[in-house]
Amino acid sequence: MFKNMSQKKKDIVEEMGFDALAHVPEMKVSHALLRELIDCYDEYHGFLKTLRGKIYITPAKVVAALGISHGGDHFPKKVDYCKLNEEDKAIFDSLKCVTLVTLTKFILNMSVEGEENRQKFHKSFVIFIQKCFLLQTMVSIASAIHKPPIFCVDNIRQRDWACHVLRFLRKGIENKRKGKKQSVEGCVFVLMLIYFHETKFPHLDGLDAPPTPWVAYWTKNMIVDRISIEGTDTMVMC
Repeated sequence: MFKNMSQKKKDIVEEMGFDALAHVPEMKVSHALLRELIDCYDEYHGFLKTLRGKIYITPAKVVAALGISHGGDHFPKKVDYCKLNEEDKAIFDSLKCVTLVTLTKFILNMSVEGEENRQKFHKSFVIFIQKCFLLQTMVSIASAIHKPPIFCVDNIRQRDWACHVLRFLRKGIENKRKGKKQSVEGCVFVLMLIYFHETKFPHLDGLDAPPTPWVAYWTKNMIVDRISIEGTDTMVMC
């Protein structure tokens, strides 16, 4: 969707700190590989157990991989609807049953002229980027977990997105293992990206290692080639 946005909207996304996510390729990832990564993830200690040793999945690595912010305030766990003013209640209600398809069309077609429209774009995009990628869920509509950040858009770069994403992914893996969910909710892509990057560049600060964000280094073709290799070579162990 990034490539279809106007330059003004791309500039706003950059101001919000999500511009690196434009590098995330549109592709279908091997479910077998993702399942293997999930199975080999220790959510208690926070690492992948691989044939090359333990690969820790930390907020700092999520930042390096995706270019999102870390170290600021955490988002509230939920929105207390009763404490919202009438304007915020209207915003909350307008996003109550919004689907990803509807949200995508709205973001592409909406105007960003004037402060009011810019604020609407900020809030809509925050919901979109969570639902589409950072905090993926099984249901087709935006979930309650996606709502708190829309009331923090004025200082969105000062929020701890890395912990927000990682905490949700860990919970998603835990829920799947306990049988509460049929599939894992969360950004499983970041597990794959960190695994690919750290096994290719064991010394992350070495001279041969590319700069952050890592997602800008890994093109679609490179990911496809690596997935193909993973399909023939066992590199992850449980």
